[in-house]
Amino acid sequence: MTWPFAPLPPLGFDIIMADPPWSFALRSARGERKSPQAQYACMSLDAIKAMPVAQLARGDAFLWLWATNPMLPQALEVMAAWGFTFTTAGAWVKTTSGGKLAFGTGYVLRSASEPFLIGKFGRPRAGRAVRTVIMAPTREHSRKPDAAYAAAEALAPDALRRADLFSRESRPGWMSWGHEAGRFDASPLQAAE
Repeated sequence: MTWPFAPLPPLGFDIIMADPPWSFALRSARGERKSPQAQYACMSLDAIKAMPVAQLARGDAFLWLWATNPMLPQALEVMAAWGFTFTTAGAWVKTTSGGKLAFGTGYVLRSASEPFLIGKFGRPRAGRAVRTVIMAPTREHSRKPDAAYAAAEALAPDALRRADLFSRESRPGWMSWGHEAGRFDASPLQAAE
């Protein structure tokens, strides 16, 4: 079997952040423009579950799994299928650049947050200063806030290696993997500005 996460090494990571490209049914054509399917290639739930994510864990590891509110039950299934035990959850409270609550899409409630689930593989040591809420402005579709990575690093203070699955941005101290890895990286010209 071919290792699906190349160039990430197996059994090498103390914390894994994952933002799977969830595919879910739209209730109307009006939401199609803002849907994940309009932004990037999505995967079926079965394909996501089949990924051998636990084989990335280096003994004792954390999983930080981004989810969507309509798919929380499925996200818990994914975590279990990946070999991690659910321990807690939090949310990114999305704000505008002006600091107001974002006004996102939603089926019943208009979403101003995005949940994340924390799972364990083995018995990793957790930092004690991480809150369940991250308040940060939204950016491009599916781009996660820098504060989430800082919180993940504080959650796993002893982590020697960190993996970011379905990543869209490279960052120091993390190994990125995914079809759109590096999409939001600054170009050399932008970085110099």
